[in-house]
Amino acid sequence: MIQAIEAYTEEHLPRWIQMRRKLHQLAEVSGEEAQTAAQLEKWLRQTGPAALHTNLGGQGIIAVYGPQDAPKQIMLRAELDALPIADPPEWEHRAHNPAAGHKCGHDGHMMFLIALAEYFGENPPEDFSIMLLFQQAEETGDGAAQMIATETFAALKPDVIIALHNLPGYARHAVVLRSGVFASASTGLRIKLKGATSHAAHPDDGISPAPALSQLMQLLPAIPGQRAPLQQMGLVTVVHARLGEQAFGTAPGEAELMATFRAPETHTVQAMLGTACKLAKGLAVTYGLAVDFEYKEVFEASVNNPELCQRTAKIAENLGLEVHWREAPFMWSEDFGRFSRYGTTILFGLGAGLEHPQLHSEGYDFPDELLPTGLRVYAGLINDLVHNPRA
Repeated sequence: MIQAIEAYTEEHLPRWIQMRRKLHQLAEVSGEEAQTAAQLEKWLRQTGPAALHTNLGGQGIIAVYGPQDAPKQIMLRAELDALPIADPPEWEHRAHNPAAGHKCGHDGHMMFLIALAEYFGENPPEDFSIMLLFQQAEETGDGAAQMIATETFAALKPDVIIALHNLPGYARHAVVLRSGVFASASTGLRIKLKGATSHAAHPDDGISPAPALSQLMQLLPAIPGQRAPLQQMGLVTVVHARLGEQAFGTAPGEAELMATFRAPETHTVQAMLGTACKLAKGLAVTYGLAVDFEYKEVFEASVNNPELCQRTAKIAENLGLEVHWREAPFMWSEDFGRFSRYGTTILFGLGAGLEHPQLHSEGYDFPDELLPTGLRVYAGLINDLVHNPRA
């Protein structure tokens, strides 16, 4: 299959690059991927899939190739959404929407799957099934849960679920692996404190949340240091704070604090959140405040199956690619972890270049040179899983 994919890629690569740039121009932020989904649906219908499911939990799409009752069912996942970061104005393929840009490479990730859709449309599998899943709202941690909650997804039975992410800072075309946790869990916590306003000349007539807010800003980042053993420690980053209004005549009566909690293990994040809420409740009692909590952008840890990691490493080595094994999980999060409940999973990295602009930066653009490499690795994994079905 690898040789067939290589020949197919050589024939179609120039067109695929233009299609990738078309997706780049359609960039839409999480939850607003309507144009992107419509373009993908158009391309996918042209490939003649055995089944095409759209509007799954929002803009999600799943295209199926091969017998839907096949003994081996393999799912590949890509993301639809972009970031609220504009492209440089001089780029010819800059996004039409100046408030969005594909600064995480999801346009390239989608193109891997569209290329495979074209290949399997012309070469339908007979003894296995390929499911291509396009997930909305990855950046906010909402999309996977939205798609999983649908009846369509519940009816699918993938044995293996595979995804890749391009990674600047690694040699171009290198395959980056880690058994176990690959990308960390994280959750955003918003704490709202409510007291009572008063005239700034008489602050004692009100109930100010300022003392509680200032203490929480110091206490929350210290929470990970209270935990042991070392590998279960995490990180708490205060990302926003607001106290009262911009009015010199009014002592504040409300405050808001936002912080991101992250750790390699999902349960560690949950424990840190519990500690944070307990601290906030205690300070609220001390200062006579009402307190409210809201959780946002909840990401579970993305956990890799060890056997799938070894398979991927062997495939990469046979393709002459550099393999880099991570000692520690990445501290960033990926909305892929939830899929581990529904099949054996692997999320691996593909080096975008040592000096390539970093993800989530204005100058980042997906390197089209990765398209043939990612397709070769995907083809190798599919071929190995079909002919050596241990995972």
